[in-house]
Parts: sequence; structure tokens; C-alpha cells
Amino acid sequence: MKLSMNLYDALTAISVPPNKAKAVVNAWESDMEKFATKSDLLRTETHLQASITESSSDLRGTITALSSELRGMIKDQSVEIRALSSMIQEQGVELRASIKEQGAELRSAIAEQGAKFQISISEMDSQNKILRWQLGILLVCISIPVLKLAYDMLIKTSLY
Repeated sequence: MKLSMNLYDALTAISVPPNKAKAVVNAWESDMEKFATKSDLLRTETHLQASITESSSDLRGTITALSSELRGMIKDQSVEIRALSSMIQEQGVELRASIKEQGAELRSAIAEQGAKFQISISEMDSQNKILRWQLGILLVCISIPVLKLAYDMLIKTSLY
């Protein structure tokens, strides 16, 4: 403000009309409001450096906390993964044992069915033999009288 008064006094001293001198001073003051002094800039720089230092400290703290939290989460998940892996291995062992047991049962059942099938085939073979004997006996029983009848008829027809 003191500088504005000095400028006004200097302008009026060189015969500038007071209203124009006042307009020049007002324009100069409005322009000067936009400019910063060296002490203003030093204060702003100091404030910015303090703010940056504080922000970087906060950021380091946040990064450290997040890093620590992330390590904890990774550790927890690795424990869970190991437990899951162990469960999978146990289930694999159980599955293999179950498959082996079922395979043995299946082999046993197939062997049993094979034995029953062989017995069934043997029974059918013996029944076929009996049937062949029966057909043979039937054929002999029918063919002998038919042959005798045919022979007798031949003899009768040749005698006449």
C-alpha cells in the first residue's frame, strides 16, 4: 500500500490528473496482486517441501503397511494352499485305493462269471450229448422198423 501511495504521488507530481493517476495506481495494484514476492516464493517453496516430505512419509508408511499386510495374506494363502494340496494328495491316495479295491472286486466278479459260464457251457455240452444220444436212439428205433417194412414190402412185391 505504501508503494501505491508513492506511485500516486509521483504521477501527480508530474502533472497527471488525479483521476488518471488513481486509475494507473489501481491497475498497477491489481497486476501486483498476481505477482509474488521473493519471500512469498520462498515461503511457498518451504511449505511445498514440507508437504512433499510429509506426503512421502505417509506414502512410505502406507506402502510398508500394505506390504506387511500383503505378506501376511500371501503367507495365509500359502498355508491354505499347502493344506489343500495335502487334502488332494490324501484324496488321491484314497481314490487309488478305492480304484484298486473296485478293480479287484471287478476281476473277482468277472472270474466268478467266467466260472459260471464255463459250468453252463459244460452243462450244455452234456445236455447236447444226451440229446444226440436220444436222437440217435430215436433214429435207430424209427429207421430199423422202416427199413424192415421196406424190406418186407420189397420181398412181397418181388414175389408177386
